[in-house]
Amino acid sequence: MCTLSYIPISDQDFIFTTNRDEDPNRVAFSPQKYRHDGIELFYPKDSKAKGSWVISNCTDTSLCLLNGAFDKHQRQPNYRQSRGLILIDFFKFSDLNDFLENYKFEGIEAFTLVVVQNKSGIQITELIWDEKKLRVKELSRHEAHFWSSTTLYTKEMKLEREKWFKDWLNNETHLDENTILKFHKTGGVGNLEYGLLMNRRNLVRTVSMTQIIGNEKGHLMKYFNLLDEEVCNT
Repeated sequence: MCTLSYIPISDQDFIFTTNRDEDPNRVAFSPQKYRHDGIELFYPKDSKAKGSWVISNCTDTSLCLLNGAFDKHQRQPNYRQSRGLILIDFFKFSDLNDFLENYKFEGIEAFTLVVVQNKSGIQITELIWDEKKLRVKELSRHEAHFWSSTTLYTKEMKLEREKWFKDWLNNETHLDENTILKFHKTGGVGNLEYGLLMNRRNLVRTVSMTQIIGNEKGHLMKYFNLLDEEVCNT
């Protein structure tokens, strides 16, 4: 939800990794298979809003949502629905274009949504909703990308985190799920305020990590509950 990286491994392989920074008292259930309108989806479920921050059909489509858009926004007293339900709603549409053209974004809090598909080659799309306008951008599938939540990290923090990411990429000789996971645990190590494994007086901390390993055979989701070190594979 709050830190996300996309790293291409080959023309058909990628690794999508996200750290969730949240109130440790807000419970999330480990990923399970859920059926929505006949479609099987895999995701960890937020116990409060019943949505998720990362989801996959484990065949060709995975999504991850981060809170906030370009700048930190003023929260409104009431929103039509939780942002986490958008990820489930996405699969009610025939494809990405259908979703973009027909989904009702009005009344939803600001977010950044990243969609990765490899139906016929990898396609990565960034959607940013600032509560007024939706901006859609196709990103290069051949380049690594990195995001930090606008609601938790200032522009200066985000720039420094991106520098950690780029420095790590430039120095890492072997990219795979383990080395990427290690970076998501050690980037900015010791910096509890905005390191990748953060902890702000235990009010907000990194509570879990989710990794999606994608290739032409499908998408494999791995989930790491950092509060009790539970590991779940789907």
